[in-house]
Amino acid sequence: MNLTEIFRIIERSAGGEKLAFWDRFMKKTNEEIRAVVATTVQKQLRALPREKQTKTKWESQWNWYEGVIHRRDYKNSHVMENLRVIRDLNPDASMAIWNMLRLANTGHEVEALTPNGKPEKKSTDLLNSYADRVGKLYGGGLDQLINVLLLTAFTQGAIALEVELAEDLSDIVDFHAVDPSTLDFRRNKETNEIELVQKQEDGNYKVLNQETVFYYPIDPDISDPHGRSPILPILQIIFFQVQVLKDLQKVIHHQGYDRFDIKVVEEAIIENLPDHIKRGSPEDIRQYVTSYIGDIQRQMEELQPDDDFYHTSSVEISAVGVNKNVSLSASGVIDIINQQIVTALKQLPILLGRNEGTTETHGTVQWQIYVAGIQSIQRGIKRLLERAYNVALQINGRQRTARITFNELRTTDRQSDAQAEKIETETKILQMQQGWIDNNEAANDIVGHDAVAEPQQAQAQTQDPLAAFRPATNSRVMFPKKRADDPEDDVDPDEFIVSTGDPWAEDLGKMAVRSASAFEKFLKRQCEVYLDRLKDADEMPTRMLYNCMRATGDNPTPEFREWVETNILHDSEEQKGLWDDLNRDWLLQAAILSGEATLQEFEATIDFDARDERLLRWLADRARREAELIQGVTDEEVIMNLWDIVYEGQLTMDKAAKRLEEVYAFSESRALTIARTEIISAGRSGQYFGDMQSGMVIGKKWMAAQQDRTRDGHRQADGQVVKFDEPFLVANGSGESEQLLFPGDTSLGATASNVIMCRCWYKRILDGEEMK
Repeated sequence: MNLTEIFRIIERSAGGEKLAFWDRFMKKTNEEIRAVVATTVQKQLRALPREKQTKTKWESQWNWYEGVIHRRDYKNSHVMENLRVIRDLNPDASMAIWNMLRLANTGHEVEALTPNGKPEKKSTDLLNSYADRVGKLYGGGLDQLINVLLLTAFTQGAIALEVELAEDLSDIVDFHAVDPSTLDFRRNKETNEIELVQKQEDGNYKVLNQETVFYYPIDPDISDPHGRSPILPILQIIFFQVQVLKDLQKVIHHQGYDRFDIKVVEEAIIENLPDHIKRGSPEDIRQYVTSYIGDIQRQMEELQPDDDFYHTSSVEISAVGVNKNVSLSASGVIDIINQQIVTALKQLPILLGRNEGTTETHGTVQWQIYVAGIQSIQRGIKRLLERAYNVALQINGRQRTARITFNELRTTDRQSDAQAEKIETETKILQMQQGWIDNNEAANDIVGHDAVAEPQQAQAQTQDPLAAFRPATNSRVMFPKKRADDPEDDVDPDEFIVSTGDPWAEDLGKMAVRSASAFEKFLKRQCEVYLDRLKDADEMPTRMLYNCMRATGDNPTPEFREWVETNILHDSEEQKGLWDDLNRDWLLQAAILSGEATLQEFEATIDFDARDERLLRWLADRARREAELIQGVTDEEVIMNLWDIVYEGQLTMDKAAKRLEEVYAFSESRALTIARTEIISAGRSGQYFGDMQSGMVIGKKWMAAQQDRTRDGHRQADGQVVKFDEPFLVANGSGESEQLLFPGDTSLGATASNVIMCRCWYKRILDGEEMK
């Protein structure tokens, strides 16, 4: 019989008293549970440690030197003093300090924040008034004090600051920079807390109030609160540099200049010995010869630079040239020293006058790392000054928090940032137009807040200059069966694209025919606009025509080029924008078509993600690049064809108009070339990003078209195998290697000679297959 059955029997027998009995039983049960839980918790808590379990190296030395944490030998005041000397006297170290101070102290902003994080003007004004007068010892002003702190941080690897209060605690007297090497750390024997102390003249340590004296170490090591000097390694290399320079000085003095070889002829001395010396003892001869040679030596030493030589036949004088057979090249040693100095001072080579070659990408990365180092030191100064300002606010009875913000150092090029922002904005606009995100989502991603107005879509559609040239729709599903009466299916595919043999080649071939027709219409409209402008243009000045006919060579004169650009091609940038917009629509359709087909080949259960930001970024970048190329060719064709007429002295408006109508830039064949190039490349991009989205492709193999017109570089690349996310290396028309993620790709800078009407493809290497 279980407990539930017993309760039922009690309930039936107890009648009205059953509830009271049940309450008493449950109360007793709950009290027992609470007692058990409380006992268990207390037992577990008693088992937890009540003190720090681990020990540091310096905890065993508390009874030595009054318990002060020992500084390592290379961090003592003597070493710091040597660093100061080198910092001020060595040219490289001095330049490193100069660079750091000028870059790290470019200005700052001080604010006082309320508890909810908003700036408060009165308290901010109070802090700014202190900023004007602190650091009196250094001329006054927080900027100057920051310079002192930066210098200390870079030299000693630590900074310290004291806030001096008025005697009545009513105001701040000054902020004082403190030499960190004069401060130490000690554990209080009673409280076991770490105290900041300073040794006094009598040898005792004074405990400093850490509410007004602040210490901040740079990159401290474990159990070492003192910090590490960023330029400490300079000591070793500077000492080595000094020794090398001394040795080099001796070598130069000894071997670097022409010297005189003075030869004393022994036979001449013997023949000219006086008779009484000859008859004398060997000692007499020895003394005479010594005296004779000594006289010659003194005579030579006393010669002035412009004196002539006068000597007897017993002395021969000749010049000895510089010894060029040097066994060790000093330049190699100096290069190593210079490299070590740059590294020890945490500098970039160019900042110390070493113009070492590097790529733009590597240079940018090096600059970003250097700026990050400066910012790490700025953060330490920011924390100390904020604590000091917080004391000032408290003294003045203001419950506010100080915030210091240093002016930002740029780590990227403004033009590159602007171009990246432009592409990101265009991508968001495209996503919004496709209905994938709304206006507010796009605005928050780009500018950080909701949109302030609705996009001008309706107006743009009614005034769209490309309406007649765009694809029929951007959202039509590509692969379901088309109706027999579908007008877009009523064209024959382009055989050039069909010959690639891709599963989607026929659909892309039809798209190429339709896009070629659209591009041709757009080119014809451009030609008509230029013809109208040519007819309405101002006449060329007579002097300019005269200069053009007298010009030598095939290149237009600058004044002629300016005339054409002003009167006919003045909206070139706008035309690039139209090409960008128009081409992107066709690129997107082609990419979606091939991307869907790619995933169908895998029989994957996932759909092609046409909103993939990597794909959209590629399409936007491709459209922009091609727009610049296409319009650039058009502009140059117009200028050169008009120049031919002017140069030949046959300029009439009729001839100029007829020449423009025949220009290749506005021809049907050019429109077809553009369409084939863009549609094939976009199709390859759809395949590439479809393979990427499948997650099944690990590599790729370049497959050349193997036709009569196949480029030499593409034929040489045939069979090249790389990892899927790595580029192929393919020679362009000039024989220079270029990087392509897939045939037709220009995202890594491939030029037109590598992509125009390219029918090469790549073979997938799936997960589990060999990379071959």
